[in-house]
Amino acid sequence: MRRIGSAQKAFAALVLTVLLLAGATPVLSQSIHDRIYPAPTAPIATAVLPAGAERVTVQTSDALSITGAAVAAAPGKPTLLVFHGNGSSAMSTLAWFAPAIAKGYGVVAAEYRGYSGNPGRADEPGLARDADAFYAEARRRAGGGRLIVVGHSLGGGVAFGLASRQKLDALVTIGTFTSLTAMVPKIGRAFVSDRYDNLATVPTLDEPYFLIHGLADQTIPAAMGQELHKAAHAAKRTGFSVVIQGADHHPDGALLAAILEMIVAHLDHPDAAPLALPETVKMYDFG
Repeated sequence: MRRIGSAQKAFAALVLTVLLLAGATPVLSQSIHDRIYPAPTAPIATAVLPAGAERVTVQTSDALSITGAAVAAAPGKPTLLVFHGNGSSAMSTLAWFAPAIAKGYGVVAAEYRGYSGNPGRADEPGLARDADAFYAEARRRAGGGRLIVVGHSLGGGVAFGLASRQKLDALVTIGTFTSLTAMVPKIGRAFVSDRYDNLATVPTLDEPYFLIHGLADQTIPAAMGQELHKAAHAAKRTGFSVVIQGADHHPDGALLAAILEMIVAHLDHPDAAPLALPETVKMYDFG
């Protein structure tokens, strides 16, 4: 995960693009794009999948074939549709969510255009098309079971966008920013066409929403998670925030699985006491 973390630090360090403002606009635009979408190039088509996983190829509305991966849910367990961060991949999703998979959760690890050998060029409208296609596939795989959409970092923006187009069973974001432009110095914002305005989307949510953020996250500041929480509180959304003391941009997978168990228990029995978690984990209702 360290290699992936360094790629996502480039995402948080978009401030450096300001140094390129004196250059040619096409070069600047490509440089900014590459910092937002530092796509892993190892092709998922030839990757060695973990036991129980399979490749999944979906067709997007603009006629691209995008390949991700999936693990089937055990009987009675929910399926997680996971949108990864900007420097991650479907393969790293399977590794990170291995503890949840071990508990019987199904996982559909969505992949993006331009990532992992997939065709196309990543941008906000394109990732929205990819998300729609993987959502349809995840719904099919979940059958009548619960489908929980999970977005990490940039993937949180993809997941928020999906929630604006679909009514989800539940939405979970991990280490997600308020908006992409808020991550960029004002002088460079005119060069960023993608927005991922998550803060504006929160009041429009019509599904249960659960926000997870590590207090030691140096990639997406915890203060941004607090802003999203305040927006959910002001809009009286259903759900809660979970903050993890000492956790960075990639909370421990086993702890994340335990938090997901708590979320599922809450969805099943909203009035019941929450499941016990370590003292480093605190829950704050939106109400």
